[in-house]
Amino acid sequence: MENEIDTTKNTGKFLPGMVIVVVIVLILGVYWYFKKGDKDVRVETTEEAVEVLSQTPQVDIETNPVKNVPDINPVDKTNPFKTTNPFE
Repeated sequence: MENEIDTTKNTGKFLPGMVIVVVIVLILGVYWYFKKGDKDVRVETTEEAVEVLSQTPQVDIETNPVKNVPDINPVDKTNPFKTTNPFE
């Protein structure tokens, strides 16, 4: 029974220290994640600035949603027996 009491006392001593360590690690991880972002392109001369600013992004122009739709017209299929009379 004394061992159980000693264990709870020791856990109580280490818990605040562990919480502080975890918080510091999380803060450093978040800082490192956002610090690692893309770097800006540095421009030395005016000609380089014009060249960088004149570059246009590549845009996908192919945006026709009806291109691959099958040609189905319900009006053409109203009478399946157009040429033959099943009752003759």
